[in-house]
Amino acid sequence: MITDTIDNKSRTKGVKNIEVLSISGLMGEAINRISNSTSVSDLFK
Repeated sequence: MITDTIDNKSRTKGVKNIEVLSISGLMGEAINRISNSTSVSDLFK
């Protein structure tokens, strides 16, 4: 498993045993919490 933080399409093309996970929801929530001055560390509990 890898994340989609870096474009790896050319490296993973045709490789069946790699799963690319999106972290857009996590990043969006972290940005939201930072801008609202709430806990980011709670995301990782």
